[in-house]
Amino acid sequence: MHFSFEADKALNCWASEYLAARPERGHALKLRRLGLTFHGITDCLCLGSSSQAFLPVEAGGALPYIFRDSCPYRPNEGSLPRVAFEALREGGAPVTLPEAAPFFPPGGDNLWHWLTESLTKVLALESSGYTGPYIIPRNSSVAAQTLELLGVDQARLLPSGRVYRVERLLVPPRLSGFDLQDYLPLCELLRNSLLKACPPSPGVKRCYLRRIGTRRVINEENILELLREFDFTVLTPEELSLKDQLSFMGNVECSVMPHGAGSALTIMQKPRSTFIELFSNRYISYNNMHSVRLLKLRYHPLVEDLDVSSCTRPEMTVCQYLGEGAKADMLIDATMLRVLLENALE
Repeated sequence: MHFSFEADKALNCWASEYLAARPERGHALKLRRLGLTFHGITDCLCLGSSSQAFLPVEAGGALPYIFRDSCPYRPNEGSLPRVAFEALREGGAPVTLPEAAPFFPPGGDNLWHWLTESLTKVLALESSGYTGPYIIPRNSSVAAQTLELLGVDQARLLPSGRVYRVERLLVPPRLSGFDLQDYLPLCELLRNSLLKACPPSPGVKRCYLRRIGTRRVINEENILELLREFDFTVLTPEELSLKDQLSFMGNVECSVMPHGAGSALTIMQKPRSTFIELFSNRYISYNNMHSVRLLKLRYHPLVEDLDVSSCTRPEMTVCQYLGEGAKADMLIDATMLRVLLENALE
């Protein structure tokens, strides 16, 4: 079938709004205990690679709508027509499926985004008895490893990057990881499922998680020297399997780490343990409040002192300087960290 799609005329709408106007096209699946609602829509295209787009097929192959549920963040909505246009152009002939649940939003190959924004919803569907296929980020070891650990048959996993025409598409609700703190039963399901799959390893009670990419600690040697005084074990996630990362964190009573994807592992820590998160002064994002709330962690963010004198380009405002700092390295005050550790570990 030939599909007609005009990106500049595509209308963004919620799946719930679409079903309210077209009730014959599907129904809602409400998981009340977890606070989530999925929408089963008949005859939809699911397409994209690192960004997903869901389009209901109308008479004659017309594609006038894109579901806003496709992306976890409102600013991403503007890119949906472009994602759909490029995917239709490059995806080849559609693969027809009787049923599928798609989970490959932006950042889906990142540990934090995957655990908080996709795996939580996968677990919710599994708890409802769903046994159909999942469309996951292609070439994502994080997604494949976690689903294998949780016992999801690999035959149920389909890679994104194709155009799938699904007879019943289970559209997941928009829920970003930043909002997960308001869904504690869902957080508890995530934690319990991971603990069952990756039982805590004995021995590691104080842990420092290194970063080897961006957002590194510039004076890390000084910080490591300090942490050794307090008997910390240094872990580099890239040197461990995902199962080992999760298992190591299950026995931790105090963790210290630069802000990054590894902070998703705090969902495994002991309740009422300590979490010290290190931040550059140019990028501060408190996106692990779900772990803090669920486990009642003693949370201490330590932010590098702000020195805007290093903003030397006259055309750049302070706001622009801060906004460009998402990947900035950080210089951590060892004295302040010592005070935090003395108080936390007293």
